[in-house]
Amino acid sequence: MPNHQDARGQEEQAMILSRSEISVGPLPDPLVLEKYKNADPSFPERIVRMAEAHNKADVSTKNRVSLSHLIVPIIGQVFTLALGAGGILAGIYLARAGFANVAIATIACCFSPVVISVIRGFHRR
Repeated sequence: MPNHQDARGQEEQAMILSRSEISVGPLPDPLVLEKYKNADPSFPERIVRMAEAHNKADVSTKNRVSLSHLIVPIIGQVFTLALGAGGILAGIYLARAGFANVAIATIACCFSPVVISVIRGFHRR
C-alpha cells in the first residue's frame, strides 16, 4: 500500500482497490447488455443476432472440417488406386506392344503408390 502525507505532514496509508470483470462467451453479462441498451435501444438485439450468426458460422465450419477429415483420405486412397491400376494397364499394353523393358519399369513404378497408399491406410486405423 502506498504511503501519503496528509495536510499536517503526517503519513497515512491509502489502499487502492481495483475490480475487473471477465466475460466468457459470445454474449456479455446481462448488466452490460442493459448499459448498451441505455446507449442505444437496438444494441442488445444486434449483439444477440451477431452472436447467433457467429455460432451458425462456427458450427458450419466445424461440420465442413469434420466432413473433409472423413472424405479426403478416402478420395486419396481411391485416386492412388486408380492411378496405380491405370499404370499397370499401361504396362500390360506396352508389354503386348513389344516394349517389355518399358512395361516392366512402368508396372514397377505403379506399384509403389499403391503399396504406400495401403500402408498409410493401415497406419491410420
